Amino acid sequence: MNEQQPSREEVLAQSETAVARFKQGLPAAREVTTTGELAAILAALPADTPLFLADQVLARPDLKHGTDVVQTIVAHLTPSAEPVDPDDLDGPHRMMPALGLTTVYVVQGQDAGEEFEQHAMQPVETVLRAEERLSAGDLDGGIRDAADAVDQIAALLDEGAQFIPDDHDAHTTVEVETSRLRHAAERLRKSAAEAQQASE
Repeated sequence: MNEQQPSREEVLAQSETAVARFKQGLPAAREVTTTGELAAILAALPADTPLFLADQVLARPDLKHGTDVVQTIVAHLTPSAEPVDPDDLDGPHRMMPALGLTTVYVVQGQDAGEEFEQHAMQPVETVLRAEERLSAGDLDGGIRDAADAVDQIAALLDEGAQFIPDDHDAHTTVEVETSRLRHAAERLRKSAAEAQQASE
């Protein structure tokens, strides 16, 4: 006989209790620079806390890369979905806290944990940022990011073309397609604001 599933209120209460336990160990996002600091965080959290390693590097949208920009790791709360019934992975899930470890770019001397919490950081990688913006309805920013990605592909093709003899058909093809990509990127940039207006 299957046990009765917990009510929505019970699931919510369990999630809130788990978040409160997590925040006792890690009240706010914080920069991690040594294995000792990470070990201290892990020791302070409940032993059953899930761990997630972010697969993308984040930064503030207005951050200009230069000599004073550094890469660091931030430990923070991140949500995870856990099945209410461990034997039924397709059944209802509850949101539970997990420890996230995310690489971020910040200006040297800034509090990376505070920057992570206070500012809407976005993926540094152009295609990932375009995906995030477009899926959120930011067509202006997302289309411009996509155009930048197209320009990056064109630049890569330029680098490869130098190894092809100038009089070979493949060289001409690569040059023509590279030019088309650059024109496409420019057209996308010009249409970004109009696309945003049309969507609103």
